[in-house]
Amino acid sequence: MPRVPPPDRSLSRLRTLCLALPDVTETQSWGHPNFRVGRKTFATFEVYRGRPSIAVKVEAGAQQVFIDDVRFFRTPYSGNRGWVSAWVDCDVDWRLLRDLVRRAHALMTPKPPSKAPAGRARPRADRTHSRLGKG
Repeated sequence: MPRVPPPDRSLSRLRTLCLALPDVTETQSWGHPNFRVGRKTFATFEVYRGRPSIAVKVEAGAQQVFIDDVRFFRTPYSGNRGWVSAWVDCDVDWRLLRDLVRRAHALMTPKPPSKAPAGRARPRADRTHSRLGKG
């Protein structure tokens, strides 16, 4: 039978995964630890129905693939926005969770403002010349 990690050990592993990523902070919200990049949460650790779990944001359309797996469930309250949770009181695939945490971080990382594509910007009209012609 596989060894089941205690909840504090699972939280410690999640914390290590999250805090190794750029610009991540840990906060306490809704009674449990949340990991944020900028102002956006990308992963949480919580106890749901008496069982410890890790919730992450997933790409659009990917949620169903995970919740079809018995190790995952639709995250309460935020599942309608593409979150899935993994039970961590059973045999945990930490490689998969590491990948999910990294992907969630990338999804929620603030994007820099976009610049106009080269060659598409219109030059400003030179109004000085037109004013000089008026008399």
